[in-house]
Amino acid sequence: MNSVSLQYPERLRAARERLIGTNITDEALNVCISGLQRVENALRRPLRIVVLGESNAGKTSVTDLFIGRGLLPTSVVSNTGIPVMISYADKPAVYGIDHEGTRIRVDSDSDDALTDLPYRALQVALPIERLRSYQILDTPPFVNPASFVMDADIVIWCTVSTRAWTESERAAWAALPKRCSRYALLVATHKDGLDAEDDIRHVTARLKSLTSDQFRDVVLVDAEGVRDGSDPEPEDDATNGADALRLAIARLAADIMERKTRKAEKIVRRLARLTFHHFASDVVRPEALEILMRWETHARQQLQQLKDGRRTVQETIEALLVAYAACAEKLRPGVVRGEDTIAGSTSRALAAPIRWPQQTTAAARLVETLASDLTGLLRMLAGHSTFEDPTVRAEYQSARSIVLALADLDGAFDALGRMLGASLVSKKG
Repeated sequence: MNSVSLQYPERLRAARERLIGTNITDEALNVCISGLQRVENALRRPLRIVVLGESNAGKTSVTDLFIGRGLLPTSVVSNTGIPVMISYADKPAVYGIDHEGTRIRVDSDSDDALTDLPYRALQVALPIERLRSYQILDTPPFVNPASFVMDADIVIWCTVSTRAWTESERAAWAALPKRCSRYALLVATHKDGLDAEDDIRHVTARLKSLTSDQFRDVVLVDAEGVRDGSDPEPEDDATNGADALRLAIARLAADIMERKTRKAEKIVRRLARLTFHHFASDVVRPEALEILMRWETHARQQLQQLKDGRRTVQETIEALLVAYAACAEKLRPGVVRGEDTIAGSTSRALAAPIRWPQQTTAAARLVETLASDLTGLLRMLAGHSTFEDPTVRAEYQSARSIVLALADLDGAFDALGRMLGASLVSKKG
């Protein structure tokens, strides 16, 4: 995973704790804090891997191979005919999940055999570091695979190398939702059943050709070596396919977290903007009213001219920024030319390719959002705090700076500045 995806949940945690530390009783701020917590939890949730395949395809052995130990009792899992969820815990434990959803520990010496228990699922909790990032659902045969993939992040289909990708497997996979193919692996087991390296290369090439639009990658493995319960040697992991399997899963996980982080950033920016606009609703100083009124009139005129086609996106944004700078300097001299920045804000907008929106609706949304944000910033500069206590005023100022950093307005404005610079250069050229 890239550094941004790894660091972003920690940034959210730090911002959330700083907001909590301001001790401000404010409904909008409470909603913001709660929203940040939910986004952070979603990003930290282990990715769910669902292992599918026909009977005797080696699903449990593949799960063991990925984990790195022969811990799952293959015969018991097969005989129960129920799914097994493997996840992280500080201490090993096995739980049965009954039909009411109740979780009951079933790994004590006095328990009956697992095959005799009327559970609809088993949960195996293990203190294995890799399971901090992944949950693995090992599915039983003779059950509709579609019933297991609703919450899947990564889907693995296991097939036997010596008879790989049969017509029944094609039909079963085709019946799954199309989204399953986005982050899917085809794992061919029993690689040791192939006679030579040429056979392995031939089978790999054939499977990739047959399934290129259905799976992101094809991996051949020999998972039976992990069933003796001992830790495999490093050279074994290279030979039996464990390294290739883990690398393929890690690549998919990195893509998934990159996508989730991008989505989370958009949600957080929107949430922070809503909070920021609430904070911008202070009582305006009487001497600032005229400046704000002139700005709002100017902004409406610019937006209308853009809507009517009398101004381009670049011209409208440039006019808004110039007018904003003039008003901000009048409201608080030095605020535009000063050195103040929002701490801790690093925007992807600064590194993203610069593209002006070409569609009228997209351009209008961009400029309307910009005008709204600039209005909020000016209202903050024009505000007159009703709090007499300087400590309380300082807490609100701190909360505002944190929210502004989350809204990433400075990054957006920097990107706009780069856009304007590129536009002006092209005009001169």
